[in-house]
Amino acid sequence: MRFIIAVITLVCAQYSWSMTPFHQHVYSTAQAVSAFYMYELTEGDDKYLDQFKQHQLTATRALNNSTSLEQKLFLEDWQKFQPYWKFNFVKGVGLNLDSVIRYDVRRYLTDVYLYAEKLPAHQSVVASKLQSINLITAMLSARLIDVVAAQSGSRIFTEHELQVNEIKLADTVQRHIDELLKLDLPKDQAAKIRKVNTKFNFVKKSLINYDDITPYFLVHRNVMTIGDLLKGSSQVIAGS
Repeated sequence: MRFIIAVITLVCAQYSWSMTPFHQHVYSTAQAVSAFYMYELTEGDDKYLDQFKQHQLTATRALNNSTSLEQKLFLEDWQKFQPYWKFNFVKGVGLNLDSVIRYDVRRYLTDVYLYAEKLPAHQSVVASKLQSINLITAMLSARLIDVVAAQSGSRIFTEHELQVNEIKLADTVQRHIDELLKLDLPKDQAAKIRKVNTKFNFVKKSLINYDDITPYFLVHRNVMTIGDLLKGSSQVIAGS
């Protein structure tokens, strides 16, 4: 199970300009989950712990800037598990996380993602597609890394969490990519979307098959490339 994974911690990281604070909260929470469990899977690589702390802080700020309704719905739950969202080192065992906290984090990410799906999209058609790709890939990555770290396969998900259907989400990402490729984008931007398409298709199988075996560092490197391809051109593509 240590070789099943895809990591998407920085996909479209610069698209936050087009997100509402709550969408940013969901995105950063998913990124935090990915980094948190990558820290576990790498047996304590500090770069992932640093990423986790950064994403966690961004997620907190975004939720504090969200609407009063969104804060009413989620702020208490978010604050409740924050002090315990950390690993303890157990002699002879290594990094250890309370199973209750693992469950709480998983449930919370599901809750905020399902809520965000119902919120209005960005008024720019292109920006809305980019934002959707951004959120979905981050969510798929977080769920997959959670599965790998838990070492229990896809059976870790409850009926509630199965409302997030990874196959449908991956199909949505592919549809958005295909639609972007049909638009009259500048040549350099269209070339980047084509490369994103290639990279996404390389990792797609890992993102939708939680029980498949994949060298997760190889997938991580390809997904990081997706972020690099899109990072500098999001505002140009969206015409913002």
